[in-house]
Amino acid sequence: MSVWDQYDTRIECIGETKRKAAYRREVREITNKIKDSLSYFTVTIDDKQQNVAVVSSKNMNEKRIMSLPGEKITPGGLVYWMDHYWLVTEKDADSNVYEKATMTQCNHILRWIDDGVIHEQWCIISDGTKLRHTRCMHGLAYWKRYVKTIS
Repeated sequence: MSVWDQYDTRIECIGETKRKAAYRREVREITNKIKDSLSYFTVTIDDKQQNVAVVSSKNMNEKRIMSLPGEKITPGGLVYWMDHYWLVTEKDADSNVYEKATMTQCNHILRWIDDGVIHEQWCIISDGTKLRHTRCMHGLAYWKRYVKTIS
């Protein structure tokens, strides 16, 4: 390996520009910080294991979830954490280094029959009183308005 090859390798590790060097430093720092945190958990998001940080909020039914750099959090994703199902309801658009989202605890299993097959899906019912007065297609509008489900 020549001297220039060693130089190119070092520049590539550090970053060719100050911006790339700062980005790599930030990724390394956040990865180490999250992994050492008490908020670091392995969760299941849409049937796939993923390591994330789950941060509590004042509302017990909502949590902030942060991915490791380079990993994705899908809006509408179903998260299984601490023996409960959670729905990713909001996602921060700023995802340069890592992704941040809000997840809300599911409070109902929605069941329906389609061609003789019973389907079940975890969801969030925000106002159950509106569901009592629904019929036929008019009821579908209420379901879309007051029930959040994964797609």
